Amino acid sequence: MQLSNIQAKGVSKLLAMPGLVPDRLRMHISEVEPGSRMHAAHTHPGVEAFYVFEGQVTVEVEGELFPVGANEVIVVDATRPHGIFNSGGARARYLVVIAP
Repeated sequence: MQLSNIQAKGVSKLLAMPGLVPDRLRMHISEVEPGSRMHAAHTHPGVEAFYVFEGQVTVEVEGELFPVGANEVIVVDATRPHGIFNSGGARARYLVVIAP
């Protein structure tokens, strides 16, 4: 079986069976500095999960704020306005998994 090598932000190598990624699952690792956000609240199809490796972030869903720390996960309905920002005092590093 030949695996596809998929490009993903923050990941050295992502191997997948052909047709599975990114059609069924997308993922990447992001880092964000204290007080910063990656982008404004947005929507897209699917379900999105954030797993925090280090730091403290706040995930905003429809204007409601949910703090998430290291070794914690939040799963959101990505069709609702959502975003993430670093609410801590150090760089935050987290994994994003999207199932469209």
